Amino acid sequence: MITIVCAEGGSTIYALKNAIKELGQPCKILLLSEDNLLVDDNYKIDTDLIHSRCGIGDYMDRLTLYSWQVLKNLEEENYKFVNSLSTIYNSSDKFKTLKILNKNGIKVPKTALIRDYGDAIRFIEKYDIKYPLILKNSFSKCGMRVDKPLNNEELKEKTKNSMWESKLIQEYIDFKDQNTGLYKDMRVLVVDGQVVGGYRRISNDYITNLYKGGSIEELKINSDVEEIALKCSEVMKGDIMAVDLLPKNDEYNVVEVNTAPGTKGFRQLGINADEIIAKCLIDRMKR
Repeated sequence: MITIVCAEGGSTIYALKNAIKELGQPCKILLLSEDNLLVDDNYKIDTDLIHSRCGIGDYMDRLTLYSWQVLKNLEEENYKFVNSLSTIYNSSDKFKTLKILNKNGIKVPKTALIRDYGDAIRFIEKYDIKYPLILKNSFSKCGMRVDKPLNNEELKEKTKNSMWESKLIQEYIDFKDQNTGLYKDMRVLVVDGQVVGGYRRISNDYITNLYKGGSIEELKINSDVEEIALKCSEVMKGDIMAVDLLPKNDEYNVVEVNTAPGTKGFRQLGINADEIIAKCLIDRMKR
């Protein structure tokens, strides 16, 4: 039995469940928003493997720390997880992600964890960075809680309470496509050490997340992008991982990785990511 743990369901959850069942394995969904759910100190589930589609993060102030506590409780019962909870945590914490990637020679934007406006100014002066800048919560999801201050006044306003929000300041990578004037980043999916496919997320705005209204187009993955994505998956120890890159001047900055990527975009391109992920989960369950 494979159990998919999630907060509120969604198309990817049910597509993945169907893919697992079509491959001949039972699968159930543990919905953490279920009204009748009670997680006490004896809570257990009947399963052989847990695939979490949630973790710790700032997502509309809903089911964030709670979901992580449920997962950690289940970890105490020695269930098998894919991805591992350490990988999920490291990927949820954007600052930890960038630290790991940078340490392993993967290009990332210059970034600092800040407490207040003073820290932000020290960051700017250290690296001689010009506006605009990026501010984001280290545990934010779906392109939420991201700002682009254009001057000191905006920066001062947006850095209030930074210490209590795990705020990051980051150099702004201008990845706007010069031919179209649209913002186009890259998402590449790696499953079980293989690149499954990828797409460009397109928007009029620098936040391209599909959740925020971005659209997609097929990405032709060159050898450089493939190498970066595979290395990210390797150093983050991810069995299932999406890698997000910003292209600029024939270089690629990795801005984050995702252990629970949506598959809707891949389905739109005719890539059966659900089946590929399902096969990976079944393989790990049998080991």
